[in-house]
Amino acid sequence: MTTSQIPTDTASRAEAGSASRSLQQHIRQLLLDCPSRQAFYQQVLEVAMGHFSAAVGRVDYSVGGAGQAELRHGPQMTTEVAARFSAEYLAPFAQEIRSGGRTEAEMKRYQRGEQTMTLISSPVMNIGEDKCDAVLSLMLSGPQSADVLLPRLDGIATLASAVLVSKTLTARNQTQPAGTQAAGSAAAASAAAGTAQTQPSAASPSADAAALQNMSAFARASQFASTKEFGYSLVNSLLGQLQAEQVSFGVHKEQRVVVEAISGVADFKANSPGVQIVRQCMEECVDHTSPVVVQSEKLEGDFPPLPIHTQWSAESAHASVISIPLKDGDNISGVISIRRAAERPFRAEEVAGLTQMLTPYGNAIPVVEKANRSVGDQLKNAVGTTARNTVKSGSAGRKILLASLAIGLLWFLFGSTTYRPICRTRVTAAQLRHFAAPIDGQLKAVFVSPGQQVKQGELLVQFDTSDIELRLNGLVREIASAELELREAMAADDVASAALARSRSNVLKTQAQALRKQVDDSSIVAPFDGTVVVADLQQRIGQLFPRGDEILQIAAAGDWLLEIEIPDDIATYVAADQVGEFSAAAAPADKHAFTVQHVDGSAITMEDRNVFIARAPLESRPAWMMTGMEGTARIETVSRPVWWVAMHRVVDWGRMNFWF
Repeated sequence: MTTSQIPTDTASRAEAGSASRSLQQHIRQLLLDCPSRQAFYQQVLEVAMGHFSAAVGRVDYSVGGAGQAELRHGPQMTTEVAARFSAEYLAPFAQEIRSGGRTEAEMKRYQRGEQTMTLISSPVMNIGEDKCDAVLSLMLSGPQSADVLLPRLDGIATLASAVLVSKTLTARNQTQPAGTQAAGSAAAASAAAGTAQTQPSAASPSADAAALQNMSAFARASQFASTKEFGYSLVNSLLGQLQAEQVSFGVHKEQRVVVEAISGVADFKANSPGVQIVRQCMEECVDHTSPVVVQSEKLEGDFPPLPIHTQWSAESAHASVISIPLKDGDNISGVISIRRAAERPFRAEEVAGLTQMLTPYGNAIPVVEKANRSVGDQLKNAVGTTARNTVKSGSAGRKILLASLAIGLLWFLFGSTTYRPICRTRVTAAQLRHFAAPIDGQLKAVFVSPGQQVKQGELLVQFDTSDIELRLNGLVREIASAELELREAMAADDVASAALARSRSNVLKTQAQALRKQVDDSSIVAPFDGTVVVADLQQRIGQLFPRGDEILQIAAAGDWLLEIEIPDDIATYVAADQVGEFSAAAAPADKHAFTVQHVDGSAITMEDRNVFIARAPLESRPAWMMTGMEGTARIETVSRPVWWVAMHRVVDWGRMNFWF
C-alpha cells in the first residue's frame, strides 16, 4: 500500500473543472495517458479525491493476481490517522463491495463521538469480463446526501471502466499476431469502424470474439462526449454501408424514446412530423422488444407488420423500414431505425447481422450516459429518480405524500396562523434635536461633521457677528450721548427735555440688548451628549442663512426608535404591545426585537401610498446602526385563517378591480 497527501492544486482543478465540463471531458485524457495499471488507479483516486474534497480515499485493485491498494488523504489529516481510518473503515467496506458482487455505488455512515463520517464506495467494473476490477472508496466528513454523492462517484467509476476497456482493447490488438487478430476480431473491427456486417459468419462467434466485440463497442462509444455525438457517428456510418435513405438513433429514457441523431441532419425539431413518426416507431419497437420490419417483400421469421411502422412505410412511398432495439440486459437502452428504398428490401440474414453487430451498443449507451453526465445532470437525474421511486404507485412514499397533501389542504382551508406582515421601516433617534440658524447672518465656522460624537457644551457652529458688533458699538455711543443730554436737561431743570432724553436712552438700550443677544446666540453649543446626525455645512461656510433655516440635527445618546409604515389596508390588525423583529437593509441577517409603542391615529401620504406610522423602541442598538437607516419589520399581529394570510392581497385586488 502506498500513501500520500493530495496536492491542493489537483483538488482545486478537479473541483473547478467539474463545475463546467462533463466528467469525460475532465479526466478521460488523464486516464488514457497513464503508463501502467498502478498509475491508472492512482490517477482515478486523485481525481475522485479532488472532486469530492474527501478526507481519505482508497482504491483496491490487483496486478498479476496480487492485491494492491493506493491510499490518499487530504491536507488536514496526517498519514498515520489516514492509514488507521483506511484499515478500520474503508478496507472492510471495499471488501464488502467486492465479495457481495455489487455493481453500483453504496454509502455508509459512522458516528465517532460527536463526529459523523460518510463512506462512499463504488466498483470499477471490467466490462469485457463482467466482473469487479477495482473498488474506489472515499471517506467524507459530516452527514452527506446519497442522492447527490452516489451518482457522481458512480460516474467516475463508470468512466474509469470505459477507459479501462479502451486501454485493454488497444493492448490486446498490439500484442495479438496479425492473423489471429484479424480472424478473432472481425466482428469487433466491423463494429468499431461503424460498418454493418450484413453477412452472417459460417459459425457462431466464439465467446472470446463476442467479448471482444462488446469491448470494441464500449471503446468506440466511450470516445464520445455524449450519446448524441455517438449517435451521429453511428447513423452516418450505417447510412453509407447500408445504402439507406435515412438512419435514426434514439435513447430510451423514462418510458419514452428521445430521438438524438438522424443521418444527414445536423439539427432538427423534435416536434416535426418526420421526427415524430420515427420516435413513435422507436417506441413501438420498445414495446415489441424485438426487431420490427415492414416492407413490400415478405420476410421469413416473426416480424409482424406493426401499425406505426406500416404508416411510416406508407408515408415514405412504401419504403422498407426496420427498427432494432439495443438491449442492456433485459432493458432496452436505445433503438436504431432504418429506412431504405422499396426496391431494396431487408433480407433475414441481413437483419440477423445488423442485430448481432448493434447489440453490444445497448450495453454501451448507459455507460456513455453515466460517464459523460455533468454534475448538474447527475444531480437532476438522482433527484428525479428518487422522486419517481418515492411517488410510484403503491409505495409507502406515495401514501405518505398523499396523506401529507391532504393534511396540508385541510390546514390551509380550516387552520389559522399568526398574520406577520412585513413593513418598510426607518430608524430614528428617540430624542432628536433640530437646530436652526439663530440669526440672519453669514456662517463663519463649523466644528462638527455628521456622525461625530459630541459632549454637552461643546461648540458646534459659529456665525459671523462683525456687522452686529459694529451696530452695537454705534448704539453704545448713542446711548452715551443720550445719557449726557439727560444729565444736562436735569441740571437745567428742563423737565420736558429730560423726559425726551430718558425715553431716547431707554430705546437705544433696548436695541443694544437685542444686538447683544444676537451676538450671544451666534454660537450653537451641544445641549446634551449625543451624535451629530445632519451637519453637511463644511461646503457652506460663508453662506448667508436666513433666521429659522435648519442647519443641523443631534440625536441624544440613548434609545433608538423605529418608524414603521403600516399600509392602510392592514392598519386595523396592528396595535400597541405587539412584538416583532427588525432587519436593516445594511445587515439583513441581524434581527432586532421590538415592541410596538403606539400607532398614529391619522394616515399620511408617502410615495402615493396611505400609511399609518407605528413607533417602536429598539431593545438593543448595535454600534453600526445610525439614524435614517431603512429596513423591514415583521410584526406578530393577530390570528387569521391560513387561506386568508396566503391570498388576502389577491382577494383585495379582485374586489377593488372587479367588485366581487
